[in-house]
This record gives sequence, C-alpha cells and structure tokens, in this order.
Amino acid sequence: MFLLLVLIAWPAHGDDCDDCHDADLGLESRYATTFEWSRFIDGAHAELDCSECHLGDYRDVPHVIETTVSCSECHDFEIIEDEVEASVHFFRCAFCHDPHAPKGLDSDTPMRERVETGNTICRQCHEDADRWAQMTGSDQGPADLTEVHDWLPRMEKHKKIVLCVCCHTPSDQPGVHNIRPAAEAQRRCETCHHRDSLIATRLYGDPQRETWITNDVLLGDAYVKGAMRNVLVDGLFILAIVLALLGIGVHAGLRVAASKRNPSNAGTVEKHYVYDRWVRSWHWINALLFVVLGITGFRIHFGGRQEPLLSFETAFHIHNLVGFLMALWFVWFLVSGKITRNDRSFIKPPANWFKGIMLQARFYLLGVFRGDPHPFHTTRERRFNPLQQVVYLVVMYGIFMFLVVTGLLLLYPEYLPETIVGRPAGWVVATAHYLFSVALVLFLVVHLYLITLGDKPGHGLKSMIDGNHRQSRHGGE
Repeated sequence: MFLLLVLIAWPAHGDDCDDCHDADLGLESRYATTFEWSRFIDGAHAELDCSECHLGDYRDVPHVIETTVSCSECHDFEIIEDEVEASVHFFRCAFCHDPHAPKGLDSDTPMRERVETGNTICRQCHEDADRWAQMTGSDQGPADLTEVHDWLPRMEKHKKIVLCVCCHTPSDQPGVHNIRPAAEAQRRCETCHHRDSLIATRLYGDPQRETWITNDVLLGDAYVKGAMRNVLVDGLFILAIVLALLGIGVHAGLRVAASKRNPSNAGTVEKHYVYDRWVRSWHWINALLFVVLGITGFRIHFGGRQEPLLSFETAFHIHNLVGFLMALWFVWFLVSGKITRNDRSFIKPPANWFKGIMLQARFYLLGVFRGDPHPFHTTRERRFNPLQQVVYLVVMYGIFMFLVVTGLLLLYPEYLPETIVGRPAGWVVATAHYLFSVALVLFLVVHLYLITLGDKPGHGLKSMIDGNHRQSRHGGE
C-alpha cells in the first residue's frame, strides 16, 4: 500500500513525457503538444529532463504549467541580449532556435555541418512564406535568396561553407546575433579572402599557426582563396625570385666589365627572316595575357588588404576572363604549330643533342665574357639552340599546359571531386596551379635577361618585332 501511494503521489518524470508528446507515436489528443522526440535526444539539451525547464504539476491532464524557464537562467545571454536588441531580428530565442532540438555549434563540429545547421535557422523564415508571414505580419513573402545573392561569385559553393551571419553581422564584433539590414550586409570579398580573416577566426576558430597553412582550420572542409596559403611555398618562391635577380645582376655586371676589357669589333649586321607573323603575334599577345594573369592571380592568392589597389572581386573576374582567353590562345598555338610545323622546333632533337646543351651552357657561363662567337646559329628550320629547346619544350608542352588545365578546373570547380588525397580538391588544384605559375614567372624573369645575350643586347627583342634574326658578321647566334 505504501509503494502504491508513493507511485500515485510521485510527479511524472521528464523521461516519461515522450509517452504522449512524441509525434512519431501518432497519438491524437486535444491536450498533447507533440514534436519529434528523436530530434530532442540528438540535441544539446538531451541530458535535461522536461521538468527542468517546464515547471508545474504534471499529475493531471491537462497539465498545469506554472512557468517555463527562460534560456538566460542557464545561459549567459547578457551580451547576446544586447546584440539582439540592436538587431533587425528582435525576437525571443525560441523564434529562431528550437529549444527542443538545439544543435551544438562548438569548434569540434565539422564546418559543413555547422554551416548547414546555422543556415537552416535563417532559411526556416527566409524560404517559408507561411512562417515569414507569421514572424513579420507581412503577406508579401520573403525575397528569393538566389536573386538577392546573384552578385556573389560561385554562390552554390559559398552556400556550403559560408554561414549567413558571416556577411550579415558586423565583422568587427565577436557575436552573431546583431543581424544587420540587407543594405548593411558585408560585400567586400577581402573580409573573408584574407589570411587573417576576422570572420574565419570569429566563426570557425583560430588557425593553428604552427602549421605552414595560414588558415588550416578551414582546410578540412573547404578551400578559401587568399585565406589559405602555404607559407613555406610562398617563402621559397620569393627566395627563388631574389636569387634569380641576384644571379642576373652578377652576370650582367660581369658582362659589362668584360665588354670594357674586350670591346666588340663586330662588322655589319646580317638579317635573316626567321619568325613568321603568326608566331610573333602569338608571342606578344601571350606575354600580355600572362602578365595580366600574373598580376590578378597573385592578387587573389595573397588575399585582401585594407585599401587594395585592385579589389579581390575585380581581380577574380579579370583573372577568370583572361584565363579563359589564354586557354583558347594556347589551343590556337598548338593547332597552328602543327599546321605550320612550328612544333618541330620544340620536339625534334638535333644531332649531338646533349653535347649541344653543354656547349650552350658553357657559352652562357664563360664564353659570353670572353667574346666567343655563339656556338649555334638561329635558322628558319631550327630557331632554338639545344638548351633553349629543352627549356621551351618543358615550359610550353609541360608547365604551360598544366597551368591551363588546372586553371580551367578552378574555373569550373563543379567538376572537381570533394577531396583529392584527403584534402579539399580546390586546395590541391589551386596549389598545383600556383606552383606552375611560379615556375613560369621565374622563366619569364630569366627569359627577359637571356634575350639580351645576342651579338647586341637589343637584337633578341628586335627579332620578335620584325621577325628578322640579327647576326654580326664575326659573331652570330
């Protein structure tokens, strides 16, 4: 009898609420408010009993609920309440966050899951006309999110890795509840595409600075141009440029000193028509396209600045357009080279090929200072010396081709898999693209100097203007 009295008097425990309130049971009751209980047990409040938040007498039906505990009873919402009060969304917590199924958004949660969870909160009003009307009292319905974000490049990619609050809250404030009007939304790409992005740090966590990746906290789930760079590769690239310029400076200085000791007694200059008009036009247009790609590409790679001379967005669009033109120009080069047999200058090895490479290298390192004649003469049938042929073959049919292919893959990232060798595919392809571009920049720097090694420093440049190779009577290339 005692145990029976205890059971009758004992209030219903929170763990028993799902007997009536679980929507999956399909119970019809004029009293019961039902919800998906399975969502509750997967949420951040799964360890709580219902009676810890809903205070009242549960012995009778319908229940007499005296009060529901406010979220601020457990959570320190002083700062959040100030943000919400300043926000255009002056709502109670439960208007946006389902108290029965809140999702934890700590830094251990995978980024894409955090983005999906966070953005679902926004979409539940901004993509649902009925809920929009309920929350705003307006029957006009929400704006189409695709239309209002049509200015955003790669919108589908952004939707997977960018929280709405990234752009719709002040970037210089730690919280995410001060939702600003649409007119005040962040539209500067540099805000995110920067190695020290405030948004990335504020919403996704601090990067681990002991690694070589500037924002490795993003690397497991995404690739963000300008925010994620390999510091070691960047450092090696800068070192290579410095060493190349230093080597060129030393070599040029020795040439000047040698020319004073051994003044040239070259006679008249002979001209031989070597470079067809289409070759010269391809050469100059290709050079122009590559310079534009280099400037805009490094602007994108190194991310934002406070007052950029060239905005990230402008550089992005120019780079894509010029990159596409470069790809078409390269195809034209391959086709024209095949038709005119110009490709034989690259791929047909001369007799004594290896010996010729050694002779040409020795001329660059020693013979040019002694005033020796060029070991190879440029002709219409063979436009490159053996060393040039090797370098140009690697550059044009290797590095340049891979640069075009990786660039096209970045231009159409929807064709990439999610990951390559366990890393985001965009990061892998972009890193390869960057390395190929670095190699071509180094080639360009050295190439600009080597064209001065003709019989006269200006002969190489002039030959690409009028097509005539110039050779002194007592010298020659």
